[in-house]
Amino acid sequence: MSQAEIKEHRNLEMLRAPVIKDIGMVVLLMLSGRASVLGMFPFGVAFFAACFDKSIAYIGITALSLALMTTTGKFMLVKYLVAALIFWIYTRFKRRDNLVMEASCCGGSMFLGGLVFLLYNFAGMYDILMLFVEAIVAAIMFIIFRKSKELLENRKKRTQTAQDELISISVSMGVLITGLSGIVFPYNVSLANIVSVYTVLCIALHGSLAAAGSGGLCIGFLASMSSSSAVVMMGIFGISALFANLLKAFGRFGVALGFLGGSAVALLYAGNAFALPVTIIETAIGAVLFIATPNKFQNFINAFFARSLKIEAVGSDVRVKEYLSMQLEKASQAFRSLEECFENASQKRLKAYNKDVATLFDEVADRVCEGCPNAAKCWQNDFTRTYRSIMLLLDTIETRGILTIDSVPTSFREKCLRTELFVVEFNHVYELYKKNLVRTSEAVTARDLVARQYREVSALMDGMAENITAGFSFREDKEESIVSELDKIGIVAFEVSVVECGHGKMEVYLVVNKGTEIGRIEAVLESVLETPMAYESENTGGLMKFVSCARYTIDIGIRQISRDYTEVSGDSIDCFTTDDYKQYVIISDGMGSGRKAMTESHITLKLLREFLMSGFGVHTAVDMINSALCLKLDRECFSTVDLLCVDLMTGICEFFKIGAAESVVLHGANVETVFSVSLPVGMMADVKVQGQTKRLSDGDTIIMMSDGVSEAGFGTVRTDWLKKEIKMPFGTMDELAQSVVENAIKKSRDAVVDDMTVAAIRLVEN
Repeated sequence: MSQAEIKEHRNLEMLRAPVIKDIGMVVLLMLSGRASVLGMFPFGVAFFAACFDKSIAYIGITALSLALMTTTGKFMLVKYLVAALIFWIYTRFKRRDNLVMEASCCGGSMFLGGLVFLLYNFAGMYDILMLFVEAIVAAIMFIIFRKSKELLENRKKRTQTAQDELISISVSMGVLITGLSGIVFPYNVSLANIVSVYTVLCIALHGSLAAAGSGGLCIGFLASMSSSSAVVMMGIFGISALFANLLKAFGRFGVALGFLGGSAVALLYAGNAFALPVTIIETAIGAVLFIATPNKFQNFINAFFARSLKIEAVGSDVRVKEYLSMQLEKASQAFRSLEECFENASQKRLKAYNKDVATLFDEVADRVCEGCPNAAKCWQNDFTRTYRSIMLLLDTIETRGILTIDSVPTSFREKCLRTELFVVEFNHVYELYKKNLVRTSEAVTARDLVARQYREVSALMDGMAENITAGFSFREDKEESIVSELDKIGIVAFEVSVVECGHGKMEVYLVVNKGTEIGRIEAVLESVLETPMAYESENTGGLMKFVSCARYTIDIGIRQISRDYTEVSGDSIDCFTTDDYKQYVIISDGMGSGRKAMTESHITLKLLREFLMSGFGVHTAVDMINSALCLKLDRECFSTVDLLCVDLMTGICEFFKIGAAESVVLHGANVETVFSVSLPVGMMADVKVQGQTKRLSDGDTIIMMSDGVSEAGFGTVRTDWLKKEIKMPFGTMDELAQSVVENAIKKSRDAVVDDMTVAAIRLVEN
């Protein structure tokens, strides 16, 4: 802070004349100044330091003096006045606001004021000990008063009230009520007891059962801490507040009746009404005032509880929206990738169609217009009109199936000198054109593929609906247990939500105090949910996400060599894990080798990944991709798909082989081979996807490969050498994959005649 800023800061606190609105703070200062504990009066100094406007410090010191003069603290007036003056002097020179520093200075001022008092009234070391205690109490109360003040000043701007702020308000109310001690009406009716009853009734009406009980205990003790009956008063108010809260469904009258019932229980226990620190008359007066309080004032009090920060689950609507948003976003990404594929195919389809139509027109013109005296005029001078006229005729024949003289527009008949010949040749050439389409199956395939696309999109939406309705559930029973266990180790959970997905995955969303150690939370979650849990992320609002850990992981090694050691391989491989603990390993082998084959296999893998990451099944994903690849018009386009899906929760794996090479599986001491059962995707419109299921255990190994590896050997029995290879002990899967590739090259006489890809996979239990 610069010197100019310091000077400006000090000028803001120059002494000023009092105004009417200062009366409230003066009254509160006097009440806190009258409050005592163990014969000490530190609350007035703490209130002056924390809440009172220092620009009228002279009013505050005067009010504090008057408050002490009305109590037994008048004999120690010098101590508290010196403490207040020291803190006021400190405020004139402080450079910045710091709660801990100011609280320490408040306690230090209290201690220095006490030393001044002990200079002429020292009785022994006990006085020094009590002075330390009083300084600590003053520092603590400074923090409590400051939090209460900030909450009241910013209440309209706040949307929530923290638990420590509510506790600060309760303690402050108890101290202020203590300041009413000694004010007695006729028939020995205590004003402090009446206000105490009224305050507890308000807490019981607006708070929960736990808040009512703890509030009653707190108010009961603090309101009578200057007397020897504090413990008894605490018990009476605690039990009465519980009875009152149980009847709050009947409104204010029910709360008052419940409190009177609790007081009656205490009376029966005591056996003598005069033995109780609060009389029946005081209780009745407090209850009547509570019932007669205007609704506007009660609504103001209720705001502290209705908007307070409570331990509660994240709203179901919020969780459902988050889940739906996540699913739809993933689906959108998958469809965007599919859109790119269709867009490219559509452009090629349009070019091919335009080319075929132009060829049809050229053929008709050669047959009919050759030798015609108007040929140059029609096809050169008036080309645009002629082209449009023939396009109309093409539309007519595609609609009716045949072109007749009557269906030819009059304008065309009048212009064309060979109309009859044109109709005959046009029908003939168009028939050849249709036969060519049938021969290439283009027309039929296009209609079938479009129909399949609609069917697959419908299946995708049905799957999404099923996942939304049955894909997850909210475990409220676990939420209560988590809150309880966290509280036992001193961690307060403000919000908690436990989601159990259909595949057994657990997700926990928590909001706790900042700075809480993550490891302690994970330990509690693991003990309650009985599954390993790990911290995943935290959003800007402080909502932390914990997820359950899978039972298994996989160790994978991958090796690739392109044909003749070129830079580009037609094989593509991908490995990823989805949110439902499914580990996928996919090898795609494009037709042939080189860059074109690489493009085909890469597109297949990209689309597969998008759909599988979105939560769609393998069958649906393969059908969608197969129909997309079948739309390639300029050339044949197909790729093999070798897909392995491992459930990391159960160890069950499933092989989907579509034109792919076989795989070798080592399960315990047994070795088996998994073969392909269908043609590659993109070759036929209808591809049958059939999975082959295996149950794996810890340490089981799988070798996946492209045909460049499986067919190596020049006549040797296929995969037999791989069965021996997989039984060999290897430290890592990288070593196994490298060994398979090296042996495949040796068996091919050191020639790489096709792209080679190997994935060695071992299941490892966590």
